[in-house]
Amino acid sequence: MMQQIVERAKALVAGKMQVVETAEEWDLLLEEIRGIDEWVQMSRYYTPSEKLDFTWNETEEDVTFEQSVIPPAQINPVIEQRYAYTFVRELKDGSLREWPNSHISETEIRQWNLEHGMEIRVQVVHQDSRRTTLEVMAVVATDRMKPLSERIVFEKCIVKNHGIIESTVEGALKDETGKPFYYATPLEDMRFFHLKEGQLVDLVMWKGRPETLTIAWKYAFQYQEPTVQLLETSNDPTAPGPSSVEPTHESAVKKSGCYLKQMKRKSKVKQEQKTRRIREKKSRPLTPLVTTSVPGQPIDFLDKEPLDFAPFESMRLVIVGNEQQAPVYRTFFEKTGIELIHLSGDAQSAKKIASLAKKTDAIVVITSRVSHAASAHVIAQAKKHDIPFAMERLDGRRSLYTACQRQLEKARLNQLKTGKS
Repeated sequence: MMQQIVERAKALVAGKMQVVETAEEWDLLLEEIRGIDEWVQMSRYYTPSEKLDFTWNETEEDVTFEQSVIPPAQINPVIEQRYAYTFVRELKDGSLREWPNSHISETEIRQWNLEHGMEIRVQVVHQDSRRTTLEVMAVVATDRMKPLSERIVFEKCIVKNHGIIESTVEGALKDETGKPFYYATPLEDMRFFHLKEGQLVDLVMWKGRPETLTIAWKYAFQYQEPTVQLLETSNDPTAPGPSSVEPTHESAVKKSGCYLKQMKRKSKVKQEQKTRRIREKKSRPLTPLVTTSVPGQPIDFLDKEPLDFAPFESMRLVIVGNEQQAPVYRTFFEKTGIELIHLSGDAQSAKKIASLAKKTDAIVVITSRVSHAASAHVIAQAKKHDIPFAMERLDGRRSLYTACQRQLEKARLNQLKTGKS
């Protein structure tokens, strides 16, 4: 069983060694090798061993059998002794680039303020088959030190009830994009760090990998919200100045109570009523109503005079807006022989005027039934192609037909001037 596990581990390491090209990939390879090593050690621990009975009489067969059963001694990798080693910052804790399976605790890192790429001197504290725990002796050089942008740190996060972390001392907990989030501490981390409500911790994660978010450090002190104490000031000039002896809590309460009583006894001075200034409404001139009637002419006279569209036969007219009355307008202009094109008042439909403008003779826009974007687009096309247009505010039939008649008359005059038919 163990032989199969070892062969599988060797195959995994050999396959991963073939894709290593940069220093960052080498760091990731070291982490994966440590994980494979832990898997092999745990498999060795949980694999059942065969129990064999041996007799006390040592014979040649027993000796040879014992020699065959004893596993070969584990060959530790030969570490080249160097004056200094390159420190590699990991998500939690750290290691040495030239020393496989090396480990430097988070306490040592924070005590020496180690950064990624520093040259340091170390000594061995504890060594076993899994890893070698090292202690920092000195920092030799910081020339190759560089900030590790892939590692994101959230400093001094406040632990709330049930291990919920949603804010830091400076404000809300936010990710790389500035979006607030919260972190629910797993139960094993709560037990490992002995977390309680009000303690401060540091959260770390790899950039772009929120699943790696974890607690890296717990501060020894707890967070207390800052309290603001207001100083009481007295307007009495005969009052004694502040004494060097701090008053007790009871005396402070008594003094504040006396001060409040004195304030209640003081008579309140009535404020003088200010004269209220009344603003007069500005007189604005009345804007005349936009209609199709001639100034000074009664509207009743317009209804009696019939409209004549006979001179405008075979001309094209475009009406924009008030699409509810489109069938009524279409029925009216069919009898006159005028080609009517009706567009709705939204901006999407008004864009069709760009393709119709070259062959259009007149345009009438019902301003009370169109959007601002649609009317602006229609006006721009009419001015571009020099087409007579009118902005009719009233949506009555008589006023609309009168506006159409006037714009068609303008278009006919333009054709006679230019000689186009």
